[in-house]
Amino acid sequence: MSDVIVTGTGVISPAGLGTEPLWSAMAAGRSLFDPAGPLPWPVAAVDRGAVEWPPGKPWVDNRKYANLAAHWAVGAARLALRQAGRDPDAPDSPGWGDPERGGTVMAVGSTGDELGDVMPRVAGMALDDPRPLATLLYEEVPDYSYIRGIPSQLGQFVCMTTGFRGSNVAAYGEVAAGGLGALALALRLLESGELDRVLVVGVAPPSSVTALHSFDRDEPLGTEAAPGRGPFDEERAGPLLGQGAAAVLLERAAPADAPAPRALARLLACETVVAADRASATGLAVRAALRRAGERPDHWWAHGSGSPAADREECSAVLPQVGAVPVTSSKGTLGLALECSALIDTALAVESLRRGQLPPVGLLRRPDPRLGGPDTVTGSARPVPGPGIALITGIDHGRSSASAGALVLGGVTGDPGDHQARREEEL
Repeated sequence: MSDVIVTGTGVISPAGLGTEPLWSAMAAGRSLFDPAGPLPWPVAAVDRGAVEWPPGKPWVDNRKYANLAAHWAVGAARLALRQAGRDPDAPDSPGWGDPERGGTVMAVGSTGDELGDVMPRVAGMALDDPRPLATLLYEEVPDYSYIRGIPSQLGQFVCMTTGFRGSNVAAYGEVAAGGLGALALALRLLESGELDRVLVVGVAPPSSVTALHSFDRDEPLGTEAAPGRGPFDEERAGPLLGQGAAAVLLERAAPADAPAPRALARLLACETVVAADRASATGLAVRAALRRAGERPDHWWAHGSGSPAADREECSAVLPQVGAVPVTSSKGTLGLALECSALIDTALAVESLRRGQLPPVGLLRRPDPRLGGPDTVTGSARPVPGPGIALITGIDHGRSSASAGALVLGGVTGDPGDHQARREEEL
């Protein structure tokens, strides 16, 4: 069991800014999909205007180098820092020890063609700008091919936000598992003694139509966001898509160079596995995480994408190991946010542990009897005995995927009734 704790979380989702609006949407049974969009697949989309960009001249200057993914990464990071009691506009403020003992890990995926994002704006500027076109391009367009070639480039913006000057690395590709690969790497950096605090950030911005068609060919996406089409439902027809960003701040419980931080939850274990197939990877990751944690979960945040095959494989791999514990999934409310789905679920699980309640699965009408009888939470939130132990699973999308991850979180002692007072204190 590790001595690592969660001290801050930040979520940007279609529900708004922060973990609480998304958790409350789940608890109320609200789904956040726009069924009338131009694509054949419903998408739960983020309001781009709601994401803040930091103030100050350096940030104004750097904004032209930041694509949408960077904006969301910085926004989620700032939310997590605030919850942990750190001022994101004063990253060098005292009280957090040596900045070299803090680092970042990014959960990185495809973020679209950044040059395609900026060229329409530059083309519009060129109509009225007096500068020669060559000068305009030189001064306004950064070397996007260079930025795209460094997977942790988003981490540079996050490092500027945090003031952490230690390791800046990325976990991507087959080890991603919705962000659990990044959390597992962060846990190792803390347990090794290299760092005292690590901010893990993942982003799932809008995907291009080409990318969506590719995802659909690998494993069909859902085309209807309606009751009966959610995770674990008898009539589920494929994953529903979502957008978002998430940040999870991890710290050693007793760093040598700073006061003991306040814990929101305990991170007991996090493991990722690449195996012969998706079901084997899931089973092995869960087994390894439970063995490392040394504790049994009393509830489960499932990946639960809504894929007919993936839900079946996940249940067959996990249920024999955890038994009849309450199960939920965020995908019926938020959709599959690809690179950061499991990071969002981690933030939601922290909120559930603090509230002592587990929200229901969205769009679930009739649980599929062929899944082995998972005790899915439906209708309304269900009490979770404190302090609580949560299992979170993450699986990469697609039939060809063979990677998965599992994380075990523990609640902290305290009166669940003081939740509102803590929220008011943080805000």
